[in-house]
Amino acid sequence: MVRNDRNILILGVLILIVLGVAYYFLLFSPLRQDYLARFNERTQKEAQKAQLEQSVAQLEQIRRDAPNVERQILELSKRIPEQAEIPTLVVQIEQVAREAQVTQLRIEPGQPEAPPGGGDFSRIPITMSFEGTYEEMQDFLLFVRNLARLVTVNEVSYAEAEPAGGEGTVNRDVEDLLTVEIQAEAYVQPAAGGTTAGGGTTAPAGGATSPPEGGASKGGEAPAGGAPK
Repeated sequence: MVRNDRNILILGVLILIVLGVAYYFLLFSPLRQDYLARFNERTQKEAQKAQLEQSVAQLEQIRRDAPNVERQILELSKRIPEQAEIPTLVVQIEQVAREAQVTQLRIEPGQPEAPPGGGDFSRIPITMSFEGTYEEMQDFLLFVRNLARLVTVNEVSYAEAEPAGGEGTVNRDVEDLLTVEIQAEAYVQPAAGGTTAGGGTTAPAGGATSPPEGGASKGGEAPAGGAPK
């Protein structure tokens, strides 16, 4: 009798185990997988919602900034002429050199060419070199950026200038004198290959333009017909 009770107990335990296993695989496991799938879906939707909200905020900021951007574009377009006007630009840079009190100015404009990213304008590469102190170089760069015509400075390199004697040498500490080279570019609104209005003049590529007697000297007089305001 005791043995029968033990067998019944064992059988009952086995039935409970079978029911537990069946419950897990047939009911609990599918429900768990469905819950995880819905949880992941909800997480993805929340991430997408956050990304959309961020995009909406950025678009709203762009909408608020649009008037300022339009004003900046209009101001920049006014600083880009419809003709190359290289001689005028050279005169303006020479005036900047006199104001900054740098010497041995050399200007090498190139031919108008299409910008790398495309656009309805052309870029004119310009190489400028001169001698001056670090402070004079900073003044030169500031004056160039503030020209009525838009000129972008892309690269500035400088090194200590080698001492040079002779007549007309400026009296300053040679240790503070630098030889500066600047890679810049100006712009003209017709795209490269187009016809400029009024037959604007373009200097030959690599053609160097220098002031008389070795460049703009410190304290020198501006040439007749100086840079237009």
